[in-house]
Amino acid sequence: MDYKIAASILNADFLRLGAELDAVVPLVEEIHLDVMDGLFVDNMSFGAPVVAGIRAAHPSAVIDTHLMISTPHKFWRDFVAIGSNIVTFHYEATDHAYALLRQLREAGVQAGISVTPATDVRLLEPIRESIDRVLVMTVEPGFGGQAFEPQMLRKIETARRLFGDRVDIEVDGGINRQTIKKVKAAGANVFVVGSFIFDAEDRAARVAQLREVL
Repeated sequence: MDYKIAASILNADFLRLGAELDAVVPLVEEIHLDVMDGLFVDNMSFGAPVVAGIRAAHPSAVIDTHLMISTPHKFWRDFVAIGSNIVTFHYEATDHAYALLRQLREAGVQAGISVTPATDVRLLEPIRESIDRVLVMTVEPGFGGQAFEPQMLRKIETARRLFGDRVDIEVDGGINRQTIKKVKAAGANVFVVGSFIFDAEDRAARVAQLREVL
């Protein structure tokens, strides 16, 4: 299994975002960008200009853009055009998930789909062949720094059984040195980590701790 750590900038210091990214990009496999519109979730974050700036500053970084927005079908092209490698949208945000997954793949990026804690991951089974990545939210989406919800471990196990080894199973929410071991055992292989990395003075040491567990 190919294990990947994705640093979520939601908990970074946005006044020093350039320096924050410079310090973290060499340590992780992916940069995770949570785009929020204040409608799908009760928070607003940033949009395409910030993603474009990150791509320009780090041309070789793998960017996973997580669209926590109510109309992903209207905006996904913007994030592909500015260099996202992976675009993940929410199953709950559209009635046309299959079409959107196909469009993302045809545009040359990995197609990801996310489910909130209340959504049964088995609903994705009919469209499984069009999915490159399933993001299981292990907290209610919208805010960083939340505590991991252990009930989601069964959902991760179900996702791995359903999709096998072909698809990345990503987890986001409350991932730290203790919980990463549990979600790995359940079947996850991509780990979105925010506050555990960015709240520390020594980010390299924190990432090293995660890798030791993995």
